[in-house]
Amino acid sequence: MRRGFTLVELAVVLAILAVVTSLTLPRLQGLLDWIAVNTAAQDVTTALAVSRNAAIMQGSRRRLVIARDSLRIDRWAGDSWAPLERWPGPDRHGVTLEVSTPVVVFDPIGLPWGVSNTKVVLRRGVRSETITMSRLGRVKRW
Repeated sequence: MRRGFTLVELAVVLAILAVVTSLTLPRLQGLLDWIAVNTAAQDVTTALAVSRNAAIMQGSRRRLVIARDSLRIDRWAGDSWAPLERWPGPDRHGVTLEVSTPVVVFDPIGLPWGVSNTKVVLRRGVRSETITMSRLGRVKRW
């Protein structure tokens, strides 16, 4: 009775694994890009929702600073902004960031200050996602 594998059998199995890996690796990269962009978009939309809800719940202004390396929420402390919360930004996932209004200030009733919508575009590889926030504070992902 024979036990184990021969060298030829192991070489054939390794060759098959190499072929399968070379065929699936490009598709895997697209999946990794999609996961990274989706995660970064969830982080940004969560930061928008948390800062808006904090402004409403506490009845005071909140500021969200959207940067490549961080998402930061500050609270208005009477005469200046004081840090409240901070998360890593889209750069942590290898995602690039384009933002029309990098500083979003919410008033005590949850409305963002400013005259235009905020647009955030996140990209990695061939994947991209756009987040828009209206002047009423509504957030939409594309």
